[in-house]
Amino acid sequence: MKIKNSPLQCQASILRSLSIKEFIPKQGVAEHPSMSDYATDLNFDILENADEVNEFFVHITIDINNKGKKMPGYVISLKVDYLFQITDDELNEDAVSNLKTLSAISIAIAKLRGDLERITQPYQFGTYSLPSIDMQDLFAKKQALILKSSKIKP
Repeated sequence: MKIKNSPLQCQASILRSLSIKEFIPKQGVAEHPSMSDYATDLNFDILENADEVNEFFVHITIDINNKGKKMPGYVISLKVDYLFQITDDELNEDAVSNLKTLSAISIAIAKLRGDLERITQPYQFGTYSLPSIDMQDLFAKKQALILKSSKIKP
């Protein structure tokens, strides 16, 4: 089948900060750690570009295994922006909103997963693969965070 290009295109990724450390407890590591058990904290924001209506950024901050008690293996902190462009000017407001939230966040996390795999591949513990994320839970938590912060402001 011939594909049709999406009206949502990821144009670039911009790495804002990256820290990868390898944590090995003093007593050593008895067995290879299960990286899927790492505590992972992911937050995202959609940043509109005032100069360009059809462009926006998805900003992602992720902290892996660096809060609380660390497990053997990687300790990762990463901030990255993904630049998106909506190429169809004829879309209605609901379609644009859907592209900016559900689609763009999902695409950005998929790209983040690939970036993390590529970046960690040469390290001692091998490739780190970000586990699958419950997107409904992630969006619900983000919505709750937005509501909480809006109630704090006067």
